[in-house]
Amino acid sequence: MEVLPGAYAGSVCGRALSGKPWSTVGFEKRYNKALQIEDEGAFVAHMTSEIPPAPPEAAHVRDINAGRVPVAG
Repeated sequence: MEVLPGAYAGSVCGRALSGKPWSTVGFEKRYNKALQIEDEGAFVAHMTSEIPPAPPEAAHVRDINAGRVPVAG
């Protein structure tokens, strides 16, 4: 099954994705090291280690996306 990830390689959410703009579930299961971790605790530790700080505007963008503040026009 072909998928279009909502994150990209190198981003915090897509830290273990390949650099391809689309992929398949089979490719990711075979080559994505994070998806080869069977133990839930080890998976969580892998995905949450070495997370860089959020960019300064991240909180503001989340507020806009949640509808808590108007979009500046």
